[in-house]
Amino acid sequence: MRPTIVLLSPTSDLQELVARLRGVGSYSEGTIFDHLDWRECRFGVDVSGDVIDEFDEEEIAEIREELGESEFNAVLVEYPGMACIRDLLIEVIPGVRGVLDTNHGELLSYDTVLERFHRDPSWDWRTSNDGATSGG
Repeated sequence: MRPTIVLLSPTSDLQELVARLRGVGSYSEGTIFDHLDWRECRFGVDVSGDVIDEFDEEEIAEIREELGESEFNAVLVEYPGMACIRDLLIEVIPGVRGVLDTNHGELLSYDTVLERFHRDPSWDWRTSNDGATSGG
């Protein structure tokens, strides 16, 4: 299985995020994952929100606190490598409220993710943990 991230946003922002994902490249629905082909990359995308069931109560509380909202939903994104997911996130998350679960022990606000990519384009959350949690 390829690496995954979870994009968590309030419902209204998530609708915008999903629209951006569907519009950025060639998007087709699949049985388990939808497929997004963009540039030289193929992503798996699950917009069902089912991934939220995998979060524990403490994580849910942290996400709600970061978002300032009690209601949110999630998109699971499977990606082929850091260069692909970095470029996709830089393209689709600006101006959207949300939290990224790196699946490597960090919950980061979208603004924090964008700032980190701009400051350190080679940043790879899979191999480095600078102690950042949520917030920005």
